Amino acid sequence: METDSLFYRLFKEKPKLVFELLGEKPPKTTYTFGSHEIKQTSLRADGILEPKSPKSPIVFVEAQGYLDRENKVYPSFFAKIFMYLRDETPVNDWRAVMVFTQRKYDPGVPIHYQDFLVTKWLRLVYLDELNEMTDQSLEVSLVQLIGLNKRSAFERAKTLLEQTQQQTSDAIEQQRVLEWVVTVFVHKFPKLSREEIRTMLGTKAELKKTRFYQEIQDEFLVEAIPMGLQAGLSVAEIAKRFKVPVKRIKDIAKSHGIEL
Repeated sequence: METDSLFYRLFKEKPKLVFELLGEKPPKTTYTFGSHEIKQTSLRADGILEPKSPKSPIVFVEAQGYLDRENKVYPSFFAKIFMYLRDETPVNDWRAVMVFTQRKYDPGVPIHYQDFLVTKWLRLVYLDELNEMTDQSLEVSLVQLIGLNKRSAFERAKTLLEQTQQQTSDAIEQQRVLEWVVTVFVHKFPKLSREEIRTMLGTKAELKKTRFYQEIQDEFLVEAIPMGLQAGLSVAEIAKRFKVPVKRIKDIAKSHGIEL
C-alpha cells in the first residue's frame, strides 16, 4: 500500500485533520497542504501545512506504514524540515507530526532528536491507538481505517457508513464519506474489484460513480486505449470492451497522436 500518497490525499482534502489526530483544536486560520522542493538537493518535503496567518505554526507531516529497520525516518524528516526553514526563512513557528499506522512501526526517536519530543515540537500519532480518543470526528474515524487489517477495516467502514446514514439525510455528506472509504480501500487492497469492495461493505451504492473510482478509470483508459488501438482493435471493439463512448476513445487517441 502506498501509505504516504493515501495520507497526503486525505490531508489535502482536509488539512486541519492533522490537528484532530493530535486531539487539538485547530488554529483559527486557513491551512493549505502541499509539498516543497528543497533547493540544491534531491530531497522533497511532501507533507507541509502552511497557514495564512503568521501567528500559526507551519506543520510538517510524515506518514509511515512499515518498519524502517535502518531508522532513517526521523533523520530524513528533520533534514527536510531544517532545509525548508533554511530556504524559506518563514516568520512562523513550526511543529512536526509523525503518523504511524501502528506503534510497532516506530523505530524510536534517535537521541539527537529527543529534545524535540520533550518540548513537543515533535508529536507522534499511532493510528492503532486512536480508539482511546473521545469525541473524535468522522474524519479521524475514517483515517483510522488505514492502519487496520482487511477484516477490521471493512467492519469499521460498515459501521461508519451506517452511522452516517443514521445521523444525516444529506446525500452529499453520505457520498463524501463513501468517497473517503473507497479511497482508503483502493489504496490498501488494490487487488479487490469494485464489486468486491461493494459486497464487503454491504452497500447498494454504485461505487463507479465515486470521484476516486472515476479518476482511477480515467488513468486506466488513458493507458489502455492507445495500447488497444496499436494492437489492432477497432474503436467499436474498444468501446464495447471498456464500455466507454466512441468520442472518449477518439479524444484519447488524438491526445496520443494516433490517427483513426
